[in-house]
Amino acid sequence: MNEIWARFRDPWLTTVLTLIVAGTVGAGMIVAGYRGAAPELLVPFQVPFLFSASLAGLCLVGVSCVLVAVHLERVEAAEERGALSELQREALRLLALAQSGEPD
Repeated sequence: MNEIWARFRDPWLTTVLTLIVAGTVGAGMIVAGYRGAAPELLVPFQVPFLFSASLAGLCLVGVSCVLVAVHLERVEAAEERGALSELQREALRLLALAQSGEPD
């Protein structure tokens, strides 16, 4: 059980799960808006459902998708910076060994 809670402490996982839940809520709002507007025959009675649920749900799904993409790009960039930093440290270590004339 401690492994599960330790895994949920990972910021990458919690962020992605939160944004997926927000997208799912947005999809539910779209469905609720459709179910509210569908039985109404007159357009003026459908408009409140369109604006209150469907449009807000669509915005929530869109924002969630964009934020997931941004988050994943930032994680990838951080991993690349770490790899580049490790490569620079190794290059400096090799340069120092070459200048000192000592074998590896």
